[in-house]
Amino acid sequence: MPEFKEIKVEIDGPVATISFNRPERLNALNETMHVELLDALAELDPGDAVRVIRLKGEGRSFCAGGDMGQIYDKYLEESPPKGANAADLGEAQLWRDRVWLRTLADRHLHLWSYRKPVVAQVHGYCLGAGIELIGSCDLIFSAESARFGHPPSRAHGIPVTIGQWPLKIGSIKAKELLFTGDMIGAAEAERLGMINAAVSDDALDAHVMATCRKIANVPLDALTTVKHLVNRWDEIGGLRTAVYAGADYNAMYHTTPAFDRFIEIAAKDGVNAAIAWRDAPFKQAES
Repeated sequence: MPEFKEIKVEIDGPVATISFNRPERLNALNETMHVELLDALAELDPGDAVRVIRLKGEGRSFCAGGDMGQIYDKYLEESPPKGANAADLGEAQLWRDRVWLRTLADRHLHLWSYRKPVVAQVHGYCLGAGIELIGSCDLIFSAESARFGHPPSRAHGIPVTIGQWPLKIGSIKAKELLFTGDMIGAAEAERLGMINAAVSDDALDAHVMATCRKIANVPLDALTTVKHLVNRWDEIGGLRTAVYAGADYNAMYHTTPAFDRFIEIAAKDGVNAAIAWRDAPFKQAES
């Protein structure tokens, strides 16, 4: 197993645990972490000595979203100057954005298609990119204190996979959560079918490991067959097509005035100021 910067990999018999290891950033997903996750999965793919992957986070959260500082630095660097001559632009920002978002879609679909079961263990915040990660996992267990949602939909983007919410929790609830950007607790996430179960915080780690060990008693070929067959039902229903459409619609979202304003504030005053601007109307409505 190679050395990684921002994830940790531990193998305990037939269960391999991949831990996001940016606790100081609440495991906000950045490019390095995402690529390292895929590299670790590739290392763990051969053979059946490891049969189950457990995905978790170090520190206070599973994954509090994408690393917005890195993401919006990228948009600022790639955006053409205002008033630039159209003949000098090359490819439009919209199309560069679409290519990048389809790359993200492919990464999540790779996790979805991975031949070994992937079990998510969620605690703390699971927001934005976090819901995309668990949406592509096979089973999801969370601490009772965990929080789920996608606040970025208020002003600056939608997840390309939408966490597979329309399939898992239904269209009207998916719309409600994306229209409002509200977070929900683990009990509500379990009730909706977003996760398998909410477990007491103290018991979560042992519960998930025991579940992984139980699954690992089944021969790998049987696990792979069952996983791909169940996945096929969702894919016949259009999952892959919908995910790629998510990349297209997110690229279009990034042409809106609200997104431009978010980027403008982030460039001038920092990402935290942009988030405060995004969330201010909702706090006023709740007060």
